[in-house]
Amino acid sequence: MKANDPSNGLFDYYMNRRRLIQSAGAAGLALAAANRLSGIAGAQEITFSREFEGTTLNALMEDLLETTLIEQMLPDFEALTGIKVQFEKVVYPVMHDKLVTQLAAGEGSGTYDFLEVDFYWVYEFARAGWVEELGLRVPDSGGAIDLTRYTDAVLAINSLVDGKNFFIPMYVYPMGLLYRKDLMEDQAFKDSYKTIAGIDLAMPTTVEEYVAVVKAINQINPGEMYGAAMQGMQGDPIVMEFCNYLFGVGGSFYNADVTAPSINDELGVKALTLYVDAMANGAQPGAANADLNDTGALWRQGKAFSSASYLFVLADAENMEDSQVKGKGAVTTMPGGSGLTGAWSWGVPKSSPNPDAAWEFIKWVESPDVAMKRALGGSVAAQKAPYDNPEYIAKYPWMAQVKDLVATGQGLPAVTKQAQLVEITGRHLSDAVSGGKAPQDAMDAAAEELKELL
Repeated sequence: MKANDPSNGLFDYYMNRRRLIQSAGAAGLALAAANRLSGIAGAQEITFSREFEGTTLNALMEDLLETTLIEQMLPDFEALTGIKVQFEKVVYPVMHDKLVTQLAAGEGSGTYDFLEVDFYWVYEFARAGWVEELGLRVPDSGGAIDLTRYTDAVLAINSLVDGKNFFIPMYVYPMGLLYRKDLMEDQAFKDSYKTIAGIDLAMPTTVEEYVAVVKAINQINPGEMYGAAMQGMQGDPIVMEFCNYLFGVGGSFYNADVTAPSINDELGVKALTLYVDAMANGAQPGAANADLNDTGALWRQGKAFSSASYLFVLADAENMEDSQVKGKGAVTTMPGGSGLTGAWSWGVPKSSPNPDAAWEFIKWVESPDVAMKRALGGSVAAQKAPYDNPEYIAKYPWMAQVKDLVATGQGLPAVTKQAQLVEITGRHLSDAVSGGKAPQDAMDAAAEELKELL
């Protein structure tokens, strides 16, 4: 069953996941607030070519806030270059199949001039020979593109493939530990915790400590406050959440050379054992079948102390009128020091009818001034500079921790078929969560199938 098939039960999950990703900024925020900045302090003077005046570029874009922010700025790009840009806006589940059809066309004969690429697809697109190596263009960008403006972690997740920069980062959607800062400071709550746990409530520094914390909190007010809001639905939900446990204990899907699975080693089994324990004894009833919509709702209702989840779940709780936890949530890195980070990037397909004009657009949209304006409009910035901008942090306080989340985050392993990796891993994680297999047996079975992706 394909995760992006509208006929299956994950279609609504994917639509909502992607819709919510950009609620990290204030939904519907007018770009005018960002455009009042005619220039960003410290940004170098960058010029753009009019060599391609009269060209019209076409791109397939997900219909999200990030796309709207850029779309509202396109008249500026046309004024600078004479290039028109047209976006075909679609929902996430249909993007991959539409792109692959065009990417497989002959050189210069495709529909799309540049690409918006999810981190799931970077290895597939690059290794298939469908996209340009954009790193070769960077030195001649006149300072518009500078890869040092991005953290090494962001470049590793959605720019680098086999040591070459095929893509330019666009925006990120990190995961971390969401927690109730008000409860961490509530004396009555802390007293109840100490009565049950026998120790003072403190921010956990390891995954083991975190699971112990959520298990104890689950006993404080049963049915009203759960230690963790968890999403164990088979497929993308359980795998994305489990990655935070796996990376948090220092584990990985494959060994360092990506030549053999390591998910069934001591660390992988430890991560799954802790994950199963947390879900059984620290999470809400039905967590094994829950998705992002369920955990987000539980968080907004004020019924969860924590969640290893996306930053935008916290942001959504700050923005939505019915939220019971406004001003009460915070985010930090996953205990153990590393979690999952998702990201999008720009690419130029070899099937592009206008690759040089497309590069002119990427130079513009990722230039420091434009990238900062996008951030101030609500984007979860891929570049480092916005996180050092007091105005950005003041407008979106939950962004303050993103720099750390991204710097310590990891993407999926460097295998070409990442969608299959998620499907395989999800099945075996579900077997363990349901009690059908012991963690070691589940990870051994997953490892056998993951070998086939190498």
